[in-house]
Amino acid sequence: MERKKLLFTPEILTLNALLLASTLSLIFMNSLVAEPKALFGRSLTAITPSLFPSIVLSLMAVMCVAALLMLRNRVTSLAAVGMNRKEWLRAVIFFGIMLLYGFTMEPFGFLISTAMALSLISLQMGSRSPIQIILVSLAGPVLLYLAATRLLAVALPELNTIELFYARLLS
Repeated sequence: MERKKLLFTPEILTLNALLLASTLSLIFMNSLVAEPKALFGRSLTAITPSLFPSIVLSLMAVMCVAALLMLRNRVTSLAAVGMNRKEWLRAVIFFGIMLLYGFTMEPFGFLISTAMALSLISLQMGSRSPIQIILVSLAGPVLLYLAATRLLAVALPELNTIELFYARLLS
């Protein structure tokens, strides 16, 4: 009975889902990462656009396997009580925010959709400071966008006006 209970805890199910998602993403990486917007469709840097996502997904898969092994060997303890109704509601709301984020990425671009998602997640996590929400929602996506597009040469979906603004600002 203990073995069956171990297989169906929220932690185990989440770890298995993340492991499956990261493994499938690694397998189909060429279909998931767009070529950079550059001369003749090729990046002029030595870094391929799929390098950073591959590193992150590989680390996520390794951490999921390690956590599953620790749970199996009882190095870590499982929660004694299942999730209550409030926790399930928070999980469903978080899943809804992530779906909204995924659906708005292409039409709104990376910066706007990420700022919206981070604002909603900050509110869901209990943050009520407008300054903190604005800083997290604006500074984080801008820095991540600049690091990904300028340093790692990863093409992120973005509105043309925002891309032109950055091109003028950084040239």
